Amino acid sequence: MKILIMTEEFAGNGHHKAAESLLKTMKKIDPRHEVKIVHLLKIINQTLEQWIQKIYLFIILKKPRIWGWIYKKEGNFSLLFKPFIAYAMLIKLDRYLKEENPDLIIATHASGLTVLAKLKKRYHYQLAAVFTDYHVNSFWIHPKIDYYFVGHEELKNQLVNKYQMKPERVIISGIPVDPSFSNVKPNFPHQEDANFRILVMGGGLGIGAIKEIVQSLQKIKNVPFTVCVVTGRNQKLYDELTQLAPSINYSLEVLPYIEDICSIMMKSHLIITKPGGLTISEALSTSTPILIYQPIPGQEEYNARFLIKNRSAIRIHDLNHLAYWVEYLYHHPRIYQKFIQHQKKISKPDSSYVIIENLLNRL
Repeated sequence: MKILIMTEEFAGNGHHKAAESLLKTMKKIDPRHEVKIVHLLKIINQTLEQWIQKIYLFIILKKPRIWGWIYKKEGNFSLLFKPFIAYAMLIKLDRYLKEENPDLIIATHASGLTVLAKLKKRYHYQLAAVFTDYHVNSFWIHPKIDYYFVGHEELKNQLVNKYQMKPERVIISGIPVDPSFSNVKPNFPHQEDANFRILVMGGGLGIGAIKEIVQSLQKIKNVPFTVCVVTGRNQKLYDELTQLAPSINYSLEVLPYIEDICSIMMKSHLIITKPGGLTISEALSTSTPILIYQPIPGQEEYNARFLIKNRSAIRIHDLNHLAYWVEYLYHHPRIYQKFIQHQKKISKPDSSYVIIENLLNRL
């Protein structure tokens, strides 16, 4: 078969990482199929893609409340803009699909789903939508989508009850993480460990109050700890933290964007992050307790609520409380292990395998 995995990168790296995880898994399960990752907006207009990313980053970094308001009104915006977006993409995407002639399209971003659903009848492919957050956004919804893959039972219930999707078309798979996350064992800290290892992240774009978190961790007392910060593709942050490291009163390792985040998480006892869908799914897969700070209003706010509802994370509203929670988790191993137990109930480390095996079986 010929399979296209449609995604985007303008809103961060998570959607693309999900696509890469599915491609890797397909190659492991059945390498005979031709699989390609496609960035939809690059097909339509690369300049438009660059401008959309600039606008998105400006809003979430400078005016996050505006993004939160837009996201809360997503149902209204969906009704208004979905037909317009589909019309704008139709001609170039039609031409592209005619050349590619795929048997299956998997979408890990909602931007082109409406037009992909409209063109299904013409090109006779199957269409699957793979959610990358723990919330149902109306932009993902179309009656002609064949299969939905969601992160948790709550999302399936929403699709079935609110959007009248047939239950057999909605599969609880988890958000697709790299196949290396399957069969990972929890890394329990022990008193004899030399260090309590803390991982600080801000997603692939390296955004959030990472520098402030690094400085705040200096308040920790009576805990032997080290910190690793992954700055993603934020070169400015990497340079700033590299220069700052010698003046910090603990051992600080600063890393740029890395592909093998699994190995880093496996060595970590705690992760401090904003709750991007992929990041928290990876943390859940490695049973790494999560401290959430400053979620982006919108999808990350819903992700944070999902984690807290399932007792799988602690949300920090004030960085003055950060050191307290690190100390508390270190000195209360029973509480620490309870977090891991709750995480195991909602983690889906085999998510990519579930998605690919389901699609191959159904096709």
